[in-house]
Amino acid sequence: MEFGKHLGKGLWAMADKALPVIYGIAYVVLVIRVLPEEEFGNFVLIQDIFLIASGLVGAFALQPLLKFASESDVDLHSSVTAALLLNLVSVVVISILSVLVSGPVSTVLSSPGLASLMMYLPALMVASFIRNFTLILLQARFRIQEVFWTDAAHFLGAPLLIWIFSRLHIFGSALDLVVINIISLSTSSVIGFILSRHMIQLTLRPSRADLRKTWDYGKYSFGSTVSYLIYAKADTFILSATHGPIQVAVYNSVKVFIRVYDMLNQVIQMFVLPAVSKLSSAGDTRSLKAVLEKSILFSTITLVPVFIFFLFLPSIWVTILYKGRYVEAIPLLQILSLLSFVIPLTAVGANTLLGLGEARLSFILSLQVLAVSMASYLLLIPWLGGAGAAIGFIIISYATAWLTAVKVNRFVPLTLAGILRRRDDIKVFLASRLKRG
Repeated sequence: MEFGKHLGKGLWAMADKALPVIYGIAYVVLVIRVLPEEEFGNFVLIQDIFLIASGLVGAFALQPLLKFASESDVDLHSSVTAALLLNLVSVVVISILSVLVSGPVSTVLSSPGLASLMMYLPALMVASFIRNFTLILLQARFRIQEVFWTDAAHFLGAPLLIWIFSRLHIFGSALDLVVINIISLSTSSVIGFILSRHMIQLTLRPSRADLRKTWDYGKYSFGSTVSYLIYAKADTFILSATHGPIQVAVYNSVKVFIRVYDMLNQVIQMFVLPAVSKLSSAGDTRSLKAVLEKSILFSTITLVPVFIFFLFLPSIWVTILYKGRYVEAIPLLQILSLLSFVIPLTAVGANTLLGLGEARLSFILSLQVLAVSMASYLLLIPWLGGAGAAIGFIIISYATAWLTAVKVNRFVPLTLAGILRRRDDIKVFLASRLKRG
């Protein structure tokens, strides 16, 4: 697999995953600078709850679709229908539960304003239903340009609406942000449907085999995602429960910066999981090993400038973006810079296990990560607050990278020496691009 052949799609993928970064910058300028800290903290909480709900639904119903629709010999009609049915049931169940537990959740998280916001969670789930489903279909077929336009409707549409609401003087609360996201997600769903309508091939009778296959894969990927989301979101919830929504606002003012890691993670998923599915089903272990080694090295090198900026220049970024607010977040950004060296290995490894069909092994991995996460967060956050959350995040990330590498090596032998030897591929790639230029 030569990366140069996929440069066009790679550029669209990078553009697509740059959208959350653009959204994050607009978020800083239009939201974090403007909203009172408590309102911002409340929105962070409802947004994280929504992302958890969406992540759980996606893991159970849509992650199997990405795996099976990427394979060449799949019955797309039956697989798509099975995934759609499970997706619909999951959204209904989670929406009902969110309304029922809104009061207790707001009490536990020391955020009285959260209860009313959670009443809008079903609307957010409905607004994003078609969007999430069609993004998986497009990704499975490497229709990256269409993925970009579907995502752009939300990630560019939401900041535009925030700006319009602000100009009309009707923006000033977490609820306003929730309404704006409902509108932008609905628009994204409409565009996603238009661009993927020819791929939505349904049947009135999906086969039992496909339903069973989707269920069996989905239950393990669901379990894996539960643990991942605890690792990714529990810091915010434990911080809120122990220190209140204002500390959540401070901590998340710096977590905005690490969306660059999420961007890379999603780019890796967009290419690695389908590629692993195809190469493993064809029995091409040699090419699979090359893809993984190149992916790890290329993505790690990409993050070196990010590490430098976050470790040595944090005060500049925070001061410029927040105009004197949230200066206490500066050391947190320096701590989180250490993520640069483990995100690529973790992302490539996790998607390799899923692409190999090892959903059960991914689930076991997630349980191990869950144990490390809860121990780290419960020990450090009550003691050190936001700094404890950042240190815990780093400890968990490095432990996850090591555990993931151990499990991937059962199927594809990866070594540091083998990864570093791919430096020659970088030279060949750059030389070929220069010649063409």
